[in-house]
Amino acid sequence: MAQNQSIVRPYIDQLMQKKVWDPSLIKRIGDEFESRKALALAGAAGWHGSDDIQSMVGLEGRFLWSENPLEAAQATFTFAPGHEGYQGAYQLSRMGSTVESGVFYSVPNNPAMGWAAITLVPTGSSTPRTSVVAGMFTDNEWRIEVMLLNKLQPHGLVQPAFPVVRMP
Repeated sequence: MAQNQSIVRPYIDQLMQKKVWDPSLIKRIGDEFESRKALALAGAAGWHGSDDIQSMVGLEGRFLWSENPLEAAQATFTFAPGHEGYQGAYQLSRMGSTVESGVFYSVPNNPAMGWAAITLVPTGSSTPRTSVVAGMFTDNEWRIEVMLLNKLQPHGLVQPAFPVVRMP
């Protein structure tokens, strides 16, 4: 089969011949599959392992932050103007009250570090907290939907990774 020929097109053609479903619906489903496949091959949408995180521009927004699973928080990340993808303000809140806020820094994979990371620097503290991105699921525009983060401690990475999930 040629590289550019669809692996699902023969099945779609069979469904259209049988006229079980509305042909326009079947065509839309096939077109949607092809569109998503093309985007996935382009590299943005889908799961990105620890060595495949090309951008952190999709970090802005609200997330369920389970760094401490017994006291999960809502994290809000906002990039500073002109610093999209790597620096801004963050806030952690529980039950509507802010429990921590400060500045964050984020970096994608790069040769100098070898991994992607997020560092939180709480206001009034000289002790930053860094987490290494073990993996993340993104949409077509690199908007982060789910991340797995390992806290970085002096003795190494803390296992298991904690999940961070985008909130509506």
